[in-house]
Amino acid sequence: MNARYKKLIALVLVGSIAMTFSCKKASREMTPEDFLKIEDEIALTDLTPESKEQVVKKYGYTLEQYQSFEEKVRTDKKLQEELGTIRLKSKQQ
Repeated sequence: MNARYKKLIALVLVGSIAMTFSCKKASREMTPEDFLKIEDEIALTDLTPESKEQVVKKYGYTLEQYQSFEEKVRTDKKLQEELGTIRLKSKQQ
């Protein structure tokens, strides 16, 4: 094999690897609106981790993302206020 073909193969290989990582589904940040929708649906389940995970996946998140956001809600007063405002607006509609 001559050097030209080796360079071509290396270039194709590097391009393939780059495409694999650049096309990987980016994990997105959970929004307060999605959190509330998920929380409402979870309340209707048997509250097992499996049931929670099924609901969370439906919205495109992982159970870990939900649990992390849930913990943030417990400790962040501004976020609690924001969630309360969103809930109030949804009840008024």
